[in-house]
Amino acid sequence: MAAKKKNAAKGLTKRGLKRSVIIASAAAGGVLLVVLALYLGRPKLLWYVDEEYTAAWNRVLNAGRPPFSRHQVVSRPANALFPAGRFGFIVTRCGPAGERAEGAPVALYRDLARTRVYQDWHVLALDPWMVFRKHQDPEPGRSFLDLSNGRGSLLLAGLDEEAVRAWLFQLLQESPGVFPQDEDSWQRKSEGLAREYPFQNGAFSYSWVQTWPLLFRSEAACLYAPLSQARSLPPFRIGLLDATRFPEPAGWDRYGMQAEILWAKIQGDAKQREKIAGVERWLRDAATQTVIANIFEWIPAHPSGIPFNTVSWESQMAWLRSSYIWQGADDAQDS
Repeated sequence: MAAKKKNAAKGLTKRGLKRSVIIASAAAGGVLLVVLALYLGRPKLLWYVDEEYTAAWNRVLNAGRPPFSRHQVVSRPANALFPAGRFGFIVTRCGPAGERAEGAPVALYRDLARTRVYQDWHVLALDPWMVFRKHQDPEPGRSFLDLSNGRGSLLLAGLDEEAVRAWLFQLLQESPGVFPQDEDSWQRKSEGLAREYPFQNGAFSYSWVQTWPLLFRSEAACLYAPLSQARSLPPFRIGLLDATRFPEPAGWDRYGMQAEILWAKIQGDAKQREKIAGVERWLRDAATQTVIANIFEWIPAHPSGIPFNTVSWESQMAWLRSSYIWQGADDAQDS
């Protein structure tokens, strides 16, 4: 009888232990589910990025590892407002409107290289327009605009509207940062561009793909183009190039540059912005902007950002010494 009681007590102990393990496991599972639900239910930082740059921005986030790891990248339609109730950043090429003279199709940003901020928008990277030439060709002065300069030809990807407009900006700039305010001046210069300057024959029928090979022929030539166009060349080609800013007229005491700008602006209420202030600092960091520039094939805005190669360094030095940056007015719209 005693043996039976002993075995029964032992069996009860085993059953009790098993029950306790089951209860504990269920409790732990419940806690885990609650924690998981709370984690998954936390709001995500929203990166609201221009559609053309969303793939590149995902690569930036994977390479740069921002401090706020829970995020979502969403394509931003043109000039769309940031979604209500969310927090995060707009990342766009169409940032603040900039300074604009009535009648001139130009948006101007003064002293941007020093501040790297304009109306609470941060500059992350730039795609500056530079004059590219082979190493052995002479650096062009302002005289290279003359039809009889005798120092080589100017190349133009005339099928690209932006390339033509970039030339008009440079040729119509009356003094540093000052452009004519009447549409007739812009129209007349546009119509006379082909006959007044020594572009290649048929320049207005050339695409970028057709224009770049002309630069590597034996005769001296130069091409005014965005840095990203040069960065897309094969390494053995880009290694043959130098980059300089567009030459100013004699007597100018400062200069500006045309450039595409990648902007970022924090979004959310005061409490939300405080929560992601570390991400904003991460965006302004030189190492982060180096990653952004290398993925976009632009240059970092930060003076301590590391340029990718020689022409990137030359472009970055030109940016850091510039007094102002301009864009076409349609490329800069306040959001």
